[in-house]
Amino acid sequence: MGILKGYKRIAAFVLCICLTTGIGGCGWVAEPEANNGGGQQQTALAGGGGAAREDYRLLPEAELDYLVPEQYPGIWVSLGGYDSKGSKVVYFRGRSLPETFRIMDTATGQCVYTGRLEEDRYNEETREYNSHGEFSDFVDVGEYYIECDIIGRSYSFALQEERLREQFDMTLTQIRHQGQETLSGAESVRTMLQQVIVVLLSYELYPDLYEDGDGNQIPDVLEYMTEAVRAVVGRQESAESDDLTYELAAALAKYSYIYQKYDSKYATDIVQIAAGLWQQAEKAGDLRDDARLLAAAELYRATGQRKYVTVLEASQGGLADKIQREESCRYDYLAAVTYIATKQRVTVDICDTLIRMLMNRGEQIVDGIPHLAYRKVDLSESVIDEMMWDMVLLSAVNYVITNYEYGRVIESQHYFLWGCNARSYCFWEQDISRKPSWTACYLLMLCDMRGNE
Repeated sequence: MGILKGYKRIAAFVLCICLTTGIGGCGWVAEPEANNGGGQQQTALAGGGGAAREDYRLLPEAELDYLVPEQYPGIWVSLGGYDSKGSKVVYFRGRSLPETFRIMDTATGQCVYTGRLEEDRYNEETREYNSHGEFSDFVDVGEYYIECDIIGRSYSFALQEERLREQFDMTLTQIRHQGQETLSGAESVRTMLQQVIVVLLSYELYPDLYEDGDGNQIPDVLEYMTEAVRAVVGRQESAESDDLTYELAAALAKYSYIYQKYDSKYATDIVQIAAGLWQQAEKAGDLRDDARLLAAAELYRATGQRKYVTVLEASQGGLADKIQREESCRYDYLAAVTYIATKQRVTVDICDTLIRMLMNRGEQIVDGIPHLAYRKVDLSESVIDEMMWDMVLLSAVNYVITNYEYGRVIESQHYFLWGCNARSYCFWEQDISRKPSWTACYLLMLCDMRGNE
């Protein structure tokens, strides 16, 4: 037994030495230095004895290269807040969902409202359930977050009085700043022309929403548009053609029609420039330009000259013909809105046809927008552009024939843009506010929402 114990002690001692050596050596490796020019392997010499020994060097520490998946709340709210007296919706996602949600006061941590989740929808792609809840009857101004069992809490949000108006004013301020920027290149001119067209459309449809802040009897928004018009006209006169002739003619004709009651002389000068651009483009022969019919519609309304309406009512290539043949573009639908709204003489049958076509387009847009919970967030610029212009057309159609469902879709898209989505991504801050045409599209959405409060 004593001998056995002695062996065990010796074995334990040897094992400790081995482990110590192993642990100390796992970060080391015997590696000779690189060969010298004569091809002989160099060795390090040990102390005074001069005996050669191998050169041991420390290897770099191991690197752990992996990504931690981004985490987002399972409760989606509008990061831009809600109008305290307006409609308010929250969305939920999770492998399992509760039956109720709670609104919590951010300052006190107290529950101030309890609501119920509506229908569940199962998302096959994410393997999660989606639902939503409404809390439109909760109107107390303040800072809140929403929580519920199983899936946690949302980001904070505010309930404010006149929140839509505040966002409206913020958007107008952004539009003014954009109009003061230097235009460089055809694309910057194009997006500014698109902004002028859409902002003026919003003013046509909802003039009562726009104020005269400086008291000069001219709505501030028209002063912003005057600055933009002067910028694009000045550039057009001093730069080479950008192939934007019809687009520029359309924007200027629309502006002159609206601005004539405030400065008839300047409006006349502008419409003459627009007419000259039209003639120039017609001579160039680009009859398939997307903005041609919109320019014709705006010039006909502004001047009453029959040559423009002849183009609009043509049996081949006219408005009704293009839309029926599904060759129309976004500008053709805006041209249809102008044709229907003009006080000049038009053909009633064509008006009826265009109204039906606008209604059909509205239905197509609504049918093409998935439930908010299923909407993609990683969108390309072209997809965002299409989304914003669809909202312009839907807002215009909703003005012509007020439709509750259209209004709900516009409102839902508004919340989506403000971070009510799978990644809590705020499109307004990151995308919409940075491109003049998209900012204008968003302004028209706000006009629709405010006009139908």
